Amino acid sequence: MRILEVHYSTAWAGAERFVVDLCNELSVKHEVYLCTLVDDTLPGKSYYKTELFPAVQYINLKCISGMDTRGFVRLYKVIKEIKPDIVHAHTDALNLWLPSLLYKKAKYFHTIHSLAEKRQYKSWLTPIYQHFYKSHINAICISKICKQSYTELYHLNNAIQIDNGRSQIKPSKNLKSVEEEIKNYRKTDQTKVFVHVARCSEPKNEPLLFKTFCRLYKEDKDCILLVIGANYDSPEYKHLLEDATPNIHWLGLKNNVCDYLINSDFFILSSKWEGLPISLLEAISIGIIPICTPAGGIPDVIKDKSLGYLSPNMDEEDFYRTIIDALETSEYFNREKLIEHFQENYSMKHCANQYIQAFLSRI
Repeated sequence: MRILEVHYSTAWAGAERFVVDLCNELSVKHEVYLCTLVDDTLPGKSYYKTELFPAVQYINLKCISGMDTRGFVRLYKVIKEIKPDIVHAHTDALNLWLPSLLYKKAKYFHTIHSLAEKRQYKSWLTPIYQHFYKSHINAICISKICKQSYTELYHLNNAIQIDNGRSQIKPSKNLKSVEEEIKNYRKTDQTKVFVHVARCSEPKNEPLLFKTFCRLYKEDKDCILLVIGANYDSPEYKHLLEDATPNIHWLGLKNNVCDYLINSDFFILSSKWEGLPISLLEAISIGIIPICTPAGGIPDVIKDKSLGYLSPNMDEEDFYRTIIDALETSEYFNREKLIEHFQENYSMKHCANQYIQAFLSRI
């Protein structure tokens, strides 16, 4: 098959990470193109581009933003030129409206990377999206709860559920230096290390995370929080860093997240809503114990206590108690079971095979 994958960019973010992984895996047996919309010479917009396999043919449309109206026409021209069997977008489905109407030789798919109502920004567009998902574009949802939200919003039962996947992460040549770096953050040899990997944003709910670790510090709990990601120094969120206690360390962007996970005890998320976070899959792929709120598809991954610690809800006290439980009982945790859980359910090979089956079923 000739497959055209479409996304905004290859910036540092979960969906972008997923798209690059998927393109690489699909390119093993198929002809794959990746078309990004936003000008990749802009700062940060090509973070994962260098990780694309040579077999993936890369196109950049040099748009100002992902919803640039000129981009709709440019994308249509690319589709006409390439003549793909499959056009698979991870952007807003709006980008597929024009080509799905004018170039009917391809089959169109759109992966919704969050809850449907969170991805659609204007309520008056609901019947228009509903029409396209019913007649022109095949919707794919990345978790059970995302599929439920799609059905409730559009009153359609035609979405395909394919859980997110991730390629196996590996340590870099900097693993040893990261180990030494983290030693400098530890209070004692027994200090428990928590890692949070996310861009600071409303869905990830970092205020809850920071507030909880400030409380743990004041109670003299021997643990630290390492925060990896962007936007923590933005005007909206810089107060989190200004008010942070000494057990919280913001490290900025890292292209060797695996090194930090390997040298940690826990991976932690405090999300309000999610699709199915790639960062969580990265952690469990190497047996790092997750501690999360029950947002989006997270409960589908952490199905019971043998697979991690899940707060009963997003309540501040419950989240705190879940962390305390992890600190007190994690020594009995079977990390190998976590790795097996990833390999059986969330590997990129497993995920890509499901996409291929979905594509073939519509041709």
